[in-house]
Amino acid sequence: MKRILFCVYEFYVYVFLNRIVFIMIPFWMVRRAFVRPLAKLGHHSQIDLGCSFMEPRRLHVGANSHINSCVRIDARGGLEIGDNCSISYNVQLLTGGHDPHSPVFEGRHLPIRIGDYVWIGAGAVILQNVRVGKGAVVAAGAVVSRDVPPYAIVGGVPARVIGKRNEVLNYRPMESDWWWPTWR
Repeated sequence: MKRILFCVYEFYVYVFLNRIVFIMIPFWMVRRAFVRPLAKLGHHSQIDLGCSFMEPRRLHVGANSHINSCVRIDARGGLEIGDNCSISYNVQLLTGGHDPHSPVFEGRHLPIRIGDYVWIGAGAVILQNVRVGKGAVVAAGAVVSRDVPPYAIVGGVPARVIGKRNEVLNYRPMESDWWWPTWR
């Protein structure tokens, strides 16, 4: 019975959710109804079309956060996204990996924690066991393999600190007066 329930869950996530709901249903309010039983989504948060999930039961998104189109959300190791975050197009959040020294290529899954007011640029990759501090900015195309200090601006492959962000932040990306429509 446990195996059957697991197979139903796998079908729901990998076929129905990833290939039907997040590809064909254009309205976030409808898609949210399918994601809400699995993931913890904060008030006024939004996940756009084209995103794909791995283990959404371990995903927690804070209030007023926006995840743009085509983001790969691998939450097998646990994924926490803070309040008021903006995650741009084609970002990969990867909590899974393999032990290169294992003779059986053993998989390992470690968490990613993203603080409040974080902005992750288009095409960035955040690898497992990384903590992105409050107010940090990850530049487009960066590969983050180590922790990012609060209010730091990081970029490059591998990501290195290239600047510091203003520490007074008081925006909400998903407020109704923000420039993108909340119906997506």
